[in-house]
Amino acid sequence: MINQLITSSFELILSLIIGILCLYIAHYIIVRIFNNRFNNQDPYENNAFLIFLAGILFSVGYLISGVMTPLSTTIDMLNNGDFTTSDSMMAYTKYIILFCSLGLVLAGLINFLTYLLFSSLTTNLNELEEINNGNVGVSILVSVIAIVISILCREPFLIVLESFIPYPELPQIF
Repeated sequence: MINQLITSSFELILSLIIGILCLYIAHYIIVRIFNNRFNNQDPYENNAFLIFLAGILFSVGYLISGVMTPLSTTIDMLNNGDFTTSDSMMAYTKYIILFCSLGLVLAGLINFLTYLLFSSLTTNLNELEEINNGNVGVSILVSVIAIVISILCREPFLIVLESFIPYPELPQIF
């Protein structure tokens, strides 16, 4: 009972840290890209950019929230093994870094490909320029597309992450 409470508390704190860190990194990258492209204004004064940023952060957060399920399974698998405390902590750290890195890279890749494909389909519309000009409609459209694609990609995203879980080898029956 106490061990389960400690593990659950650890996973709660870990999910808070992972969520805040991943959203901060995504926020930093998006603002940096916007500032490099349009360095003439403060992005926080542009409501269209803020809507776009909120949609992308929601998309990244939704995908990153899937990291906790395979990470929790991995922690349970490692707790049931014959590891010392230091070996367990090293294994936890390795899988936390692996899953978070993969999660951020895949979330960024999914959002980038979504934007790239949508932008290539709408050749008469420059989405980033319209967002820079304050076109709220375009920012809502791009944000909703990013959110819908992240909803569609979450299950395959989880399958990719679960392929890294160290399941014990089962004997072959046949």
